[in-house]
Amino acid sequence: MAQRQGKRKRYPQAYWQAHIRKQQESGLSRAEYCRQHHLSYHALTYWDHKLSRPFQNPGALVPVPMRKIIGQAPATEQGAGIKILLGSDIAIEVSEHFSPSALTRVLSVLEGR
Repeated sequence: MAQRQGKRKRYPQAYWQAHIRKQQESGLSRAEYCRQHHLSYHALTYWDHKLSRPFQNPGALVPVPMRKIIGQAPATEQGAGIKILLGSDIAIEVSEHFSPSALTRVLSVLEGR
């Protein structure tokens, strides 16, 4: 059982994942499972909600549906470039000085859809 005084013992994510799975397989209510295993009901509920939410990272690339890629853009003042149009709403413009590895990563995300 969790200690009431002093520092509380912290368990890793895998510990809670295992208990969540075992509780679901047991057929017991969450409250009864926690009583039988000397777990905090609130901690198990917290971890269940935390682990059931999809991972959200606002800084991550978001794949977008790629309908078609349309040709090559005319040369600009800065040099030749490529313009990738995704429908009528999205355009990706790449100058000749764009990093090839960055372009490869962008295209792999788009193709992964």
